[in-house]
Amino acid sequence: MAVKVITYADQADKADDVYRILRQGHPLLRQAKYFWRLFGLANWADAIYATDLYSVGYFAYWLKKILGKKYVIRFAGDSAWELAAAKGWTKDYIIDFQDKKYDKKIEKLKNRRKKILAEADKVIAVSRFMALVAKKIGVPENKIEVIYNSVDFAGGLAFDSAKVEAIKNQFGGAKKIIMTACRLAPWKGVDGIIKILPDLIKLAGPVSFLVLGDGRQEADLKKLAKDLAVGGRVFFLGKIKREEIMNYYKAADLFILNSQYEGLSHTLLEAMSAQAPIIASAIGGNPELISDGEQGLLVGYNNRKELLAAAGRILMDNNLAASLARQAKIKSGEFSWEKTAAQTAFVLNQVCYG
Repeated sequence: MAVKVITYADQADKADDVYRILRQGHPLLRQAKYFWRLFGLANWADAIYATDLYSVGYFAYWLKKILGKKYVIRFAGDSAWELAAAKGWTKDYIIDFQDKKYDKKIEKLKNRRKKILAEADKVIAVSRFMALVAKKIGVPENKIEVIYNSVDFAGGLAFDSAKVEAIKNQFGGAKKIIMTACRLAPWKGVDGIIKILPDLIKLAGPVSFLVLGDGRQEADLKKLAKDLAVGGRVFFLGKIKREEIMNYYKAADLFILNSQYEGLSHTLLEAMSAQAPIIASAIGGNPELISDGEQGLLVGYNNRKELLAAAGRILMDNNLAASLARQAKIKSGEFSWEKTAAQTAFVLNQVCYG
């Protein structure tokens, strides 16, 4: 199977069969360049594999209409729900969101992504949970294939022992290090973690909370930490380069993912691979990675009582923390790049050649 790739990029690096559209410039011009390049490549290709739903997926939808090209969509998240939730247009859970009727601006978003998914020749859902969402949106079950994300994409993950120690010395010392890594959006539940810190400090002793990632909620979260008198214990570190991220997981005494919704979390897979003790919300694809009491502890989304109890258990019981981390590491081995690539290639071959 021959493959050509088109992608957005910050630099115009040259590589055979990889076509980069620079992110600089006006978004409409950038998208027009992407579509024109994709149009040219579509004439060469038997099928298009789109890993983004709204922009690239929409282009693929139109190229099927214009050229009759088959396309496959990777479905990792519901962009309609994410956008509506980020803008405060809805507070409904993602499953309930599929069944309810809303005003025109939300229904327009929902209808667009339904068209893109329903017209696809195959939809690759990244978890059983996302397969359920796809079915609720209206994708026929025989078009859906579940292929999990991998933890070792593009050469694997590594850590630097010296840098891990530097992080521990900077933020740890006599304090336990808690971390989360996510986009700072309302459904990621970072506020819920900050809210338990005063009681957690009383229960388990001094902690530092590292927040990796950025987003529109950052100012509100900083204010919340200050209002709760834990501003000096919460550190907003912004986006961390991929080659550095494992150092933070390895330095953490506890990783928390308190989100309302996850397709299949890459950060959770990374934390598992790094042998960080984990607490995750029992939603979306998280229970497909973490069995409660085995690879980590599962809690209700933003359930402060459960979150506090689980954090206290892990921070005060080294044997429990070590056991959870060890089993998480073993489980992460099931999510290999080789398996993901092979399963994806099989689906693409089916679409192209029957």
